This record gives sequence, structure tokens and C-alpha cells, in this order.
Amino acid sequence: MRDFHDTTAVNIVERPDGVKIASWFIVTIIITSMISRVMRSTELRVQAVEPDEMALRFIREAASTPVRIIANRPDTGLPEEYEYKLREASESHHLPGERVLFLEIRPGDVSEFSGILRVQGVDVSGHHVLRCVSAAIPNAIAALLLYIRDETGRIPHAYFGWTEGNPIAYLLKFLALGEGDTAPVTREVLRQTEENPLRRPRIHVG
Repeated sequence: MRDFHDTTAVNIVERPDGVKIASWFIVTIIITSMISRVMRSTELRVQAVEPDEMALRFIREAASTPVRIIANRPDTGLPEEYEYKLREASESHHLPGERVLFLEIRPGDVSEFSGILRVQGVDVSGHHVLRCVSAAIPNAIAALLLYIRDETGRIPHAYFGWTEGNPIAYLLKFLALGEGDTAPVTREVLRQTEENPLRRPRIHVG
């Protein structure tokens, strides 16, 4: 067995063409996969949005004024979480004293590139929260904003906070896990999906 391994090692050293070809083949596959992933990262992906009864009621009630949505990273789910987020967003974006919707999206299976976005409405001590699960968070936010626009006839406004950290690292995290620096990717998905800027949901970052 040792002689066999020694012979194989000698052949690899003396005739490395096979290793070079295999390595080139592997590198080509990796690069092609990465390019495909990048190109698909700003596709809408979501085929349909299906809110439950409470979520649909929240959306329709919000349409009595300009629809304002605060993106919230899911945490405790307690009322204090939403009160703090509302104060933070109000200070950063100078929001008027109108009712807002909170939007929470948990990352799902990253292998799913399309499907139906099911939205659950939850009332947390008077705070109206829309919750769903998606493989790509920015794409799901974009799909929901477009749905709200079409359902209510109003252009929704979505509010985000700046993400602290290296933007390159967040880009790689988004490509690998479907989450990262959400606001700019959401805006790009909307830009590619809706050509008319006047009909495009508004993205605010502060």
C-alpha cells in the first residue's frame, strides 16, 4: 500500500497536468456559482404574498394615512422592544405621530429562491407587527412593500437603521445566508423590479 501511495505521489509531481486541469475545473465551478448567486441576489424571487386575516387588516388600516413600516430585527417580542424601536426610528427619521407597522422577517432555507411569502399579523400591546420567514430578507421586504402599494394604492415608506460593520462582510453574508446590509439591497431589488421611480416604495435609512 505504501508503494502505491509513493508511486502516486511521484506521478503527481512528475505529471501535474491532471491536478492542474482538476483545479481549474473546480475554480471555474466556484466562480460561475458565485456570479450566478450575485446576479440572482437582486431578483424579486417571491411569487406571491399571502397575508393572514389580521395582517391584511393591519395593512388596510394603515392605508388611512401614508403607510409607514419600521424594519425590526426579531428579538424578545415584548412590548418594550417595539416601544424602543419606535422611539429610535422617530428620532432618526422625524416620523409624525401616525400609526406605523413593524416588519420582522426571519431567515429561512437559503436554497429556496422563490415561493410564497406568508405574512402573519400580530398585535403586541397595540403595536401592529407583520411577521414572515424568507430565504432572502431584502427580497421579501421588497415583495411585501410592492404588495402593500398595490393593495392600498399608497406608496409605502420603509425605515431602516444603518448597519454597523464592514459593508463587504455584510455583502458576503447576504450572498451566503440571505441577510446582511438590508436597506441598500432592498432598494436595488425595488429599482430593478419597478422601473417607474414615482411608483417605487420609498426606502429611508438613518
